[in-house]
Amino acid sequence: MHGRTSGRRPAKFRLLDGRSLLAALVLALTLVGTCSVAAQNAHLADAMYQGVPVSSCLRLLHASGTVGCQTKKGTTGILYQINNNNDLDAFIKDAPSRDYAIVMPYLVFTPSNVAKLRNSKKMAGIILVKDGFGYPDPATWSSDSTCPNCQFGLYSNQPPSSWHQWNPDGNSLSFQDFDFPIFGISQDGSNLRSITPLKEAVEANARGGYVSYPLYAVEFDAFMWAAGNSAVCLQRGWCDPIGGLSVWSTFSKVLDSNNTLNDNKPLIVVSAKIDSKSFISDFGIGSKLPTMAIGARSPKTGLVTALATADALSQYFKSPEAVPLAKHILFTFFDAETWGFAGSQRFVQDITRPLVCKERGETATPSCPLALANCTNPCFYDLDFTSIQFNNIESIIEFDSVGGIDVPNLPPNPTIFMHVDEVNPQTTALMNMFAGTTAAPGFNGSSPLNVNTVPAAGDGVNFRLPPSSAMAFLAKKNIPAVVFGDFRDRYSNRYYNSEFDDGSLWDADNVALMCALANKTARSVFASASGNTTVPLIVSANCTLVAELMNCFTRNLTCSLVAELYPQLIDTLEVLGPPLTDTAYSGTFNYDTNVMPFLINRIMTNLTATERTSPCIRDDQCPTDYACMSYSKLANGTSVGKCTQGFARFHWAYGTGIEKNYQKAVFEVVDPTKPSWTQSKFGTAATNGIRMRLFKVASTNYEALQLGIGCILTVLGIATTILSQRYFRKRFKME
Repeated sequence: MHGRTSGRRPAKFRLLDGRSLLAALVLALTLVGTCSVAAQNAHLADAMYQGVPVSSCLRLLHASGTVGCQTKKGTTGILYQINNNNDLDAFIKDAPSRDYAIVMPYLVFTPSNVAKLRNSKKMAGIILVKDGFGYPDPATWSSDSTCPNCQFGLYSNQPPSSWHQWNPDGNSLSFQDFDFPIFGISQDGSNLRSITPLKEAVEANARGGYVSYPLYAVEFDAFMWAAGNSAVCLQRGWCDPIGGLSVWSTFSKVLDSNNTLNDNKPLIVVSAKIDSKSFISDFGIGSKLPTMAIGARSPKTGLVTALATADALSQYFKSPEAVPLAKHILFTFFDAETWGFAGSQRFVQDITRPLVCKERGETATPSCPLALANCTNPCFYDLDFTSIQFNNIESIIEFDSVGGIDVPNLPPNPTIFMHVDEVNPQTTALMNMFAGTTAAPGFNGSSPLNVNTVPAAGDGVNFRLPPSSAMAFLAKKNIPAVVFGDFRDRYSNRYYNSEFDDGSLWDADNVALMCALANKTARSVFASASGNTTVPLIVSANCTLVAELMNCFTRNLTCSLVAELYPQLIDTLEVLGPPLTDTAYSGTFNYDTNVMPFLINRIMTNLTATERTSPCIRDDQCPTDYACMSYSKLANGTSVGKCTQGFARFHWAYGTGIEKNYQKAVFEVVDPTKPSWTQSKFGTAATNGIRMRLFKVASTNYEALQLGIGCILTVLGIATTILSQRYFRKRFKME
């Protein structure tokens, strides 16, 4: 009976019986509710919580324990503002007993005040405010110790009571262990997200006397796994070594068969450090968070002056009249110096002990994640550092804080002090090379300056060396070394290793001072290296370069110098957005480079360039040992550079108490008496593991009312369900 259908409906179109209809209705309502909840969850979170751009105090470890902060999951607190010590006392005495997130300026953040807050049992966490709330900067503030890194320095075997207090205002908060979160906020003008909502929430709570509901609260999220010490933490895979990459460079030939670094000529080392730190750590470019650790005075003024010295000397080596000098000049820029002189100590360790390469390979391995490494066990991309003859080092010249930033009465006669370990004929002869008065070149309307370079030791008193990279060399051999500083017996930097050592205060006078010192140093080093007291006029510091370097390193990386050396970085910044200054914190070691060492490497490659060949856009378009730089823009806007061969190398910088176990492909603590700083890994997948969210808290009465209404609605829902079931049974005559 084709073409015909029976009078019965097909099974899939049958009328549902009563029970099936009831089940279908319940299922439909459930699906609708589920879809509705799923659609609203994301919007609900946004409605309930508002993110605030923050950075955080981190959990760090060393050989014997932990320092820094820890955030337990689910930590929340009512926002409470403390502006001064009177507010602090009132909070401890009068605030109702519950968990508070204390918002305070750095001026109130002292060890004694933190102890009071902790003992009050009313604090969930602290939010430190640098900018954005109208707080004035403290007169001095440093969370480092009074003698930074002295436990790892040249005088570590002497009683701590004998260590000179170079940083007398240091409060050592960076070395305390906090079992609660401490976050930091700053409205520096480049934040993608504003901290204004947080400020308004704090003010609203204050207007209501912290008892008028609803109150604003925050949730802290920065859980870090670490516990115990560096050895335990590394073993469990919960942390990474703190470190980065140092840079070394020379005008001498190293790349060809005529390698001259091992020709037994004397060697002059010119040095500066790269890194700094702050109590609140940051993550620099790409983090979309304000940069806290800039280190404008320390180390950037010394770093810039060293680079300007290299630039002045490069003018001779680029000239047709250039001939090899009687001495080699080696430039070193050490990273992770803040963490037990990690960069300088590892560099000295590696150039003073024979290298035995156990394994080689062209592909990356778990123990050595570098393609085309010259040695994979131990892991080194290149072995050029083995050409450096440590015993041939004749002298060391190092730049500490030398910019005179914020130094009282800088014009007209600023003083640069020369620090030495011992006053003897050798160090005296070295200081005599630089001693005297130098008229600073005028720059961009700078004040007339006569820069006096004098020994720091005097009247029978020698404070010896301040914490410096030179100490790593002197620990191996008694080498004449001088450390330049704009201070005699205590740091001029009242914000040493802190959030307030930013790029806001330097000006043309500071540029002129650094330029004068670079000029004096370059000409004196040339005279010593050449053996000729007649120094060519072309060996001259470029004050415009000094200003450009300071601007790039402390204010804005989208500068003309970066555009010339690596315009891809500017393109990246345009995509990522703020911050436009990179952090001076070394971060964790992973065989890759941060922005600052990368730029220093390119600057020195450019300054030591011996050949510029074919046009290029990227480094991979150039031969091995060449880099694409000296960019210029074409008419169509494309940046085109030249393949450039110079000489600059990276070198690993992490604590010498830590080494790689190549069988297990893990780092281990091998000597707890040496620097072994590590940073905990984060326990969340949030950006950098740090997040703070603002939300409202209702009164307990309102919460009870909500609970009551919820219970009533639940009872009504159950009653409705029962009545509906009875109705459907009667309607469809269900038994």
